[in-house]
Amino acid sequence: MSREEILRRFEEWLDGAMAAEEPPRGVGAEILAAIAGGGEGEAPPAPTDAYSLWAAMTALTQEVKLQGRSFKDLSDTLDAQAGRMAERERDLRRETERRCRKDALGVLIDLRDRLVRGLESVRASAGEISSAAPQGWHARIFPRLFSQAGQDAAEETLAALTKGYEMGLDRLDQTLEEYDAREIACEGQAFDPRLMSAIDRQESSAVPEGTVIEVYRSGYEWNGEVFRPAQVKVSYAPAGKEK
Repeated sequence: MSREEILRRFEEWLDGAMAAEEPPRGVGAEILAAIAGGGEGEAPPAPTDAYSLWAAMTALTQEVKLQGRSFKDLSDTLDAQAGRMAERERDLRRETERRCRKDALGVLIDLRDRLVRGLESVRASAGEISSAAPQGWHARIFPRLFSQAGQDAAEETLAALTKGYEMGLDRLDQTLEEYDAREIACEGQAFDPRLMSAIDRQESSAVPEGTVIEVYRSGYEWNGEVFRPAQVKVSYAPAGKEK
């Protein structure tokens, strides 16, 4: 191939490379003109130089950093909120458990009071049956029981009832101890308004004034707090001997 042929082919290739490309098919001429000229009446876009490109990249980098910091702050806020919600849930669970235990403790203490009254009634009935001249509802309803054989059978029955009441009370006392409930010691103690409620008074010179001489209803402490104050009778000095 001669030199002239090589030059001719190179010129043809160069003319084809520099020729204008055909517009893409399916796009309107007005849209292509707007894109190429920047719109009617607008100046064509200025060519982008290296400085403008670097400035745009720097601004984009700062924006990314700001967005990352915002996402981190949001994540920290959500983590803190989740921690507060978990703590609130634990507090609510503890409060619910405490309230349930308190309600159950009230029922157990009320049941113990009933058992104590039942035991006292059985013991009083046993005393009436064993007496020489029985009195009360036993003598009125069951007169035949007060023969010797009847008294023996009744005493055996009442002894079994007494044993049952005592066993029930022992089990209840164990349960109350598991609940950290403690009965307030009152009888023979000085009256304490924080733990006791005085509902009766009695003149007495045998004990110092302000001493509890009888307990009408037992009081209880639970977790270091007064769950139920005791109802007591308090002594006071005879007339002329008050302090």
